Amino acid sequence: MKVVVLGATGTIGTLITTRLREFGHEVLAASRSSGVDAVTGEGLEAALAGADAVVDALNRETLSAAAAIEYFTTTAGNVCAAARRAGVGRLVCVSIAGAADPAVNKTYGYYRGKAAQEHAYRSSGLPVTIIHSTQWFELVPTILRRTTVGPVAVLPTMRMAAVSAASVARLVADEVARKPDGRTGHEVREVAIRGPEVATAADVARRMVAVRGSLGGKSPKRILEVPLFGRAIASGGLIPEDGLVDEVTPDQWLAGTRPHAVRDAYDYVIVGAGMAAAKAIDGIRAEDQAGSIGVFGEDPSAPVYRPDLSKTLWLKEDASLEESFMLSAAPGAAKAPDESTELHLGTTVTSLNPDDRSLALVGGQRVRYGKLLLATGAAPRLAGLEPGSRVLYYRTVDDFRRLRELARTGAHVVVVGGGYIGSELAAVLTQNGVRVTFVVTSVPLLAHLFPESLAHTVTREFSDRGVELVVGRLAGGSTRRKGVTVRLEDGTEIAADAAVVGVGVSPRTELARAAGLAVDDGILVDDHLRTGAHSIYAAGDVARYPDRLLGVRRVEHASAAETMGTVAGRNMAGADRPYRTTPFFWSDLFDFGYEAVGEVDTRHRTVEDWALGDDSQPDHSTGVVYYVNQIGAVRGVLLWNVWESVKPARKLIERTGLEPVRDLDSLRGEIPFG
Repeated sequence: MKVVVLGATGTIGTLITTRLREFGHEVLAASRSSGVDAVTGEGLEAALAGADAVVDALNRETLSAAAAIEYFTTTAGNVCAAARRAGVGRLVCVSIAGAADPAVNKTYGYYRGKAAQEHAYRSSGLPVTIIHSTQWFELVPTILRRTTVGPVAVLPTMRMAAVSAASVARLVADEVARKPDGRTGHEVREVAIRGPEVATAADVARRMVAVRGSLGGKSPKRILEVPLFGRAIASGGLIPEDGLVDEVTPDQWLAGTRPHAVRDAYDYVIVGAGMAAAKAIDGIRAEDQAGSIGVFGEDPSAPVYRPDLSKTLWLKEDASLEESFMLSAAPGAAKAPDESTELHLGTTVTSLNPDDRSLALVGGQRVRYGKLLLATGAAPRLAGLEPGSRVLYYRTVDDFRRLRELARTGAHVVVVGGGYIGSELAAVLTQNGVRVTFVVTSVPLLAHLFPESLAHTVTREFSDRGVELVVGRLAGGSTRRKGVTVRLEDGTEIAADAAVVGVGVSPRTELARAAGLAVDDGILVDDHLRTGAHSIYAAGDVARYPDRLLGVRRVEHASAAETMGTVAGRNMAGADRPYRTTPFFWSDLFDFGYEAVGEVDTRHRTVEDWALGDDSQPDHSTGVVYYVNQIGAVRGVLLWNVWESVKPARKLIERTGLEPVRDLDSLRGEIPFG
């Protein structure tokens, strides 16, 4: 593509130009020094001739609202007019999160100018992306240089989620390559990006000075705050409620962390950056300590131990998100990438070509691979309520961060979906002092997993803990600035602070299908986790594999991701290991905890074996449930507050698969309670 970058000599413009060139685009770095003046229009039309895309990274620093509005409306108007005449396919405008909010910009003239710029692009009728970025780390030294007098710096009181400018540049490059919406002929797309940590500008500056000694040539001894720009900016009006959360923390930025440039080729490529990917790297390194590994994940977050997002991080007071990262340079993470492993996060793979062993990235760059692992996972099923800042289809680190902000003590959250993730979240939110309305399609809860007696026990526990159970199906709803309304099919409306929807997931097989790989409710693999294409493997939620005990199946749980990822990685690096694990899963629901192996599904016959209470009646605090098919083979085992028994459960499934049980009552006692 030919891309024109306006404002190419500025902080962000320079980075955008570099990133686009890394992607192989032809870039014209336009500025007044190169004869292109967006204010007068001089040289603009000639610069845009033949361009496929234009990036507006122009800037004028001024506190005057009149001057800012005049500058940004004039330049945006001239750019749009020239782009229309040149037939440019996409415009990308770099703006500021919160700038268009009247409560934010009424006290800061510069932001009113940025708001006017955004309006000009929205109303242009052209294919436009507006990037709403929080403040860059790179701007803090400039601010400190201007506000320091002697030993004291005075900064405006401002809560911010500072972000790496390099990460913003990467997002801009991705948006440049995005095609317009063919249905309407044009689209206005708005994308927000913020950093992972919220702090005041003064706190960020103090951390930087403490590490570097000086910023912008200044070494203030005291950094003070003054509420110069109003309450909205001081309280967090510059932090977007929606959008991408970048991974680069202030500590990483200070340490010099930067995104790697994408190589032309890697020995091993992993598409997807979840649990299976992290364990696949371990598997590769067990066989090959030096081969280059490139990981490409759409989510900007590093691989995270996903069960923690609905368990430990809500229930353990001293738990931190950083400790849940399986592979990250973040302090506290389980492991950092080695020098031959590169994580390219927030990066989309658009296609695969098995014939020449290559893939294409959203920016157009092609990457070759020796061996490839598809660990693309699964995507939440949408159910009539659009995801947004207060509607979460709970899956990612960003979802966790957002729900943590919303689910403060006393808040009201609607949880929709009575399955695995919905029941976990309803429980942990309640334990965190949140009022929970739990919308389920039927009661008793989890009757598809648990026999009726246990399902009733669990349902009573939820009710006794204060969870409001509502039977119904989601039809839609609406959001407002500080809340959400959930509407059910029977017309019931539930107003709350937020909604979490968990109605199942679907395997992400689009890349595999388009590449000609066999797909059937997942990517089909053999017992070595190989697809039908040379050098391509699949693992985790997306893989449909031959379970040695239960036949062909697909499993959406952590154990499967970890064990399959490890075996796939080792086999990619030359091992010859069949995948022989039947995964298990586990959960905690208030004081109940369980582990489960195989097909825990009440469509099978169930045999319940419970401890007895003082009254000699079954005590549902401890027991084992066996799930048996029509010929007498145990297909699943539920271990209810019974631990260290997954291996015996697997052995029982294997044994009865060969020798079916004639007397189902004989199963009681097969697995001891403790």
